[in-house]
Amino acid sequence: MIVSIDGPAGSGKSTVADILANKLNFMHFNSGSLYRAVACYLIANNLKMDENVDLLSKLDLKVEFIDGVQHVFANGTDFTSHLRDNEVSSASSYVSKFKPIRQLVDDCQRKFVSNNNVVIEGRDIGSFVFPNAEFKFYLDCSVEVRAERRLKEEQAKGTNIDIEEIKSQIIERDKRDKERPIAPLVVPKNATIINST
Repeated sequence: MIVSIDGPAGSGKSTVADILANKLNFMHFNSGSLYRAVACYLIANNLKMDENVDLLSKLDLKVEFIDGVQHVFANGTDFTSHLRDNEVSSASSYVSKFKPIRQLVDDCQRKFVSNNNVVIEGRDIGSFVFPNAEFKFYLDCSVEVRAERRLKEEQAKGTNIDIEEIKSQIIERDKRDKERPIAPLVVPKNATIINST
């Protein structure tokens, strides 16, 4: 069974997916971690995205759950501990706009989900990757609240960042996600919309 949760950055997808997966005894699959793993590989190997799309689109991308935690491997390297690095966060949004990379990630997701019960979250899950998911949800939330949540996360990590800077990053990310030509962020057909503000 597939439960899809879509929505913009910081709307609470990961938190909700984690709680729901635990209650259902399903796997919590974070689709964004796959783009982050590609970005990690790019950074670790000092590659320029525009010049290496073909190379990156042929990565051996794998997902494994180890002790209930999702791990992502690119060409055999486990990048899980670096997926939330700030440099990776910026790069992953850029990486995700390339069609061959999206195809690589989509294929990896579909292969994994074909044999498992999952709560899967992302920005194009119910609309594009799994349009026939049994249950679809879309979380929406104000920019202000999303910025406050992100600020708390960054402060907990010891990062000194201004809330206005976070707001502008979120607005820019939303714009990129909604306006990209391939699988843009939209409310999936037949999805239940939840305001998570």
